Amino acid sequence: MSLSPTRRDWRLMLNDVVRGIAAWHVWVLLGFSDIRQRYKRSKFGQFWITLSMGIFVAGIGIVYAFLFNQPVREYLPFLAVNMVVWTLIAGIINEATLAFVQATVYLRQEAMPKTVFVLRILVRNLIAFAHNLIIIPIVWLCFLVVPSPAMLLAIPGLVLMMVAAFLAAMIIGILSTRFRDLPQIIQNLLQIAFFMTPVMWRVDQMGAAAWYIVGFNPFAVFLRIVAEPLHGRIPGLATYASAFVVIAVLVLIAAPLFARFRARIVYWL
Repeated sequence: MSLSPTRRDWRLMLNDVVRGIAAWHVWVLLGFSDIRQRYKRSKFGQFWITLSMGIFVAGIGIVYAFLFNQPVREYLPFLAVNMVVWTLIAGIINEATLAFVQATVYLRQEAMPKTVFVLRILVRNLIAFAHNLIIIPIVWLCFLVVPSPAMLLAIPGLVLMMVAAFLAAMIIGILSTRFRDLPQIIQNLLQIAFFMTPVMWRVDQMGAAAWYIVGFNPFAVFLRIVAEPLHGRIPGLATYASAFVVIAVLVLIAAPLFARFRARIVYWL
């Protein structure tokens, strides 16, 4: 069996992507429906997302501020921003492992574009991100943090993150559908990535070792292009360059993988 996609595979792949994006009303509806279903008949509904994150940031923030010997009024706003952004990244990676498996009912009955179910994951996590985002101004208000105009750079950073997330979710979704042990491996690797990414610790606390840990860590790159502007700092050009390099690598992996194995996804379900 050849691993190289044929010209027909490429054409069908492009057709799937175009049709999938054009069906925006389907993946937006599915994303909102997933969130509603998750908190159906709950008293606080989807605001449990905000409450859970708020309790976590307050509890862990105070403990780690003492552990790292940091002032609480500086550490809590830092942790609130980083945790909200990291939760978005981790949520997409985790849920991407089941992107096509969860869509078995749809994919076995209709020839729907596979792209729809990857975009559904992104929408679902962006809704949760929007709920968590409420915590940041509340923390800023509590600790009298003045927002900086640099925070506007978080928007293009978020767009770049979503492009990378789409490509990564496509790769993870296809491989996890074929190899059913992969979701457990990815969940374990994600836990390691959490501790190796500057979510709860500052880069300057690592000293000279920081360059090796953060410079080669794609999670750190995308965390920084969104979180740094919210901390009032402008990310360096090297950080943006690293983000584009990661996206280029993901395109080189995702495009041929999706073109070659797109038609097989239904048979693997």
